[in-house]
Amino acid sequence: MRVLAHVHAFNDAEVIDRALEAIRRQTRPVDAIVVVDNASTDGTLDRTFPENVVVFRNATNLGMGGAIGVGFSHALSQEFDWTWVLDPDGVPEPDALEKLLNFSERLTSSEREEVYFLACRLGIGERTHAPILFMEAGLKYLPLDEDGDSCPCDCFLWSGSLFRMPAVARIGTPSPDYFADFSELEYGYRARRLGYKGYVVKSSVLHHNVGRPPGNTAKIVHFGPFSLPLFETSPLRAYYYPRNVLYFWLYEFRPFLWRQLLQGAVHALVFTASFAVRPVSRRRHLVSCVRGIWDGLTAHIERRY
Repeated sequence: MRVLAHVHAFNDAEVIDRALEAIRRQTRPVDAIVVVDNASTDGTLDRTFPENVVVFRNATNLGMGGAIGVGFSHALSQEFDWTWVLDPDGVPEPDALEKLLNFSERLTSSEREEVYFLACRLGIGERTHAPILFMEAGLKYLPLDEDGDSCPCDCFLWSGSLFRMPAVARIGTPSPDYFADFSELEYGYRARRLGYKGYVVKSSVLHHNVGRPPGNTAKIVHFGPFSLPLFETSPLRAYYYPRNVLYFWLYEFRPFLWRQLLQGAVHALVFTASFAVRPVSRRRHLVSCVRGIWDGLTAHIERRY
C-alpha cells in the first residue's frame, strides 16, 4: 500500500518546514511527498527538498482546489493507493497516519470500498470545524465528543484528510473554480452522490493553524440590543466565501432547497455587513463581498478575485 503526502502552499516560507518535518517523523512513513506551490513570491520553494519530494510550481495561483487537483492527478498517474492532504500550517501527531490506516484495516472490504476519505480530528480546543452530513433538509453538523472511535460524515477539512485514490478516480479532482471556501463541501457532495462517505478518526490528531493565525476569525460586537460578528480575513476570501455559498445552493445542490439557500444568503449578508460597518478601513473587503454576491447569483463561478 503506497501513500503520497500532499502539501499545497502559497507564500508559506515561515511554516512549510514544520509541516514537512511532521510528515517525515510519522511512525508509518509515507512513500513520497508532493509539494504544489501556487506561484509563491516569498521564497517558499527556496530550500533543498529531500529526494522523495516532487515539487510542482504553478504559474498562477490555482487556489486550494486547483492545487489539490494537481496533487491528486500526480497520485493517480503514479498509482498511489492513498493521498494524505495537508495544509502547510497543519502539523499531525507522529502516529496520525498510522492510526488512519489502522482504522481502514479494521473496516470490512465492502465498507472500505465505500470510503473516499479518512480524516484526522483537530487538536483539543480547535472547534471551529465540524464534520458535515448532507441531509434532505440541508446540512447537518456533527459533534465529535460522542462515544465511538470515529464519526461517519460526507465532508470535513481538506487538511489532515487521507483520500482513497480508487474513489478519487471516480469522483474526479476538486473544482478549481471554488478556489478556496466551500471547495471541500462541493467535493463531498459529488462523492455523496456516487455513494461514498468518509470518517473522522478520533484517535488521529492534526494541529491546525500552527505558526500563524487562522485565515478567517470573528469577534462579536454589540450595538445596543443587537450583536454582529466582525470578521477578519483577506479581501480574496471576502470575495470567494459569499460567491461560493450562493452558487452552491443555487446551482449545485439538488433538489433545490429554499430554506438552505436563504440560510446561505443570510450568512453572506451578515458576512458583508461585517465590513459595511467599517466602510473606510474595510473598503476592499466590502467591494469584494458585493462582487462575490453578484457573481454567485449570476452563476459566474469561473471568475477570479
